[in-house]
Amino acid sequence: MRALVAALPEIGRLYGAVVVVVAGPCVLEPGPLGEAFAEDLALLRYHGARPVVVHDAGAEPVAPYPGEDRVTALRRVTAGLVQPRLVGRVNAHGPLAVGITGEDGGTLTRTASGDLVADTGVLRVLLADGRIPVVAALTAGPGGVRPADPEATARLLATELAARLLLLPATVQDPAPAGATPLDTAVPHALLRTVYGLDGHPGGLPGPRQTAESPTAGPVP
Repeated sequence: MRALVAALPEIGRLYGAVVVVVAGPCVLEPGPLGEAFAEDLALLRYHGARPVVVHDAGAEPVAPYPGEDRVTALRRVTAGLVQPRLVGRVNAHGPLAVGITGEDGGTLTRTASGDLVADTGVLRVLLADGRIPVVAALTAGPGGVRPADPEATARLLATELAARLLLLPATVQDPAPAGATPLDTAVPHALLRTVYGLDGHPGGLPGPRQTAESPTAGPVP
């Protein structure tokens, strides 16, 4: 509650804005960090922001069972185990989150040359309905279903959706690229603290209409 009160002066600046965030391994595992992350997502949505979450299999091993092929194992772990866990945590705070994969509605595809392409039609429908899309970074293409890098996926979706904020997991080895905000998911309620710059946390809101790729960001129509 104290964190929410501290955020009140900034809440209006995100009303109607898309916020794309990568759920790092810390918040995909069972435990309090994931619960806090889900609560932050719900609070952002209830106060007018429009979060979009991108994730992979996290720390879960993707190993085929006997007689199971690689694609089936990938779907089973990413979309059948990790995603329902995250969606369920968010929906403990209300019917907000909807899980999809990049395969759904052709949301994420790869060209013959390996380029990642996004069709955000499904995401826009969900956002317009007040939902939080939780996107498993799986792609379809000429080589079949493959995992996509969640950070590259988030950067692409942030551009296509003209997101106000793009939040990527903070690592020492690979700092966030220009236009993105690092998110230390090992800190409880890091999402809320970073978005609103609470407790002196480095982050907060950038200037209006800023994305990782485009200077023309704004709410999804």
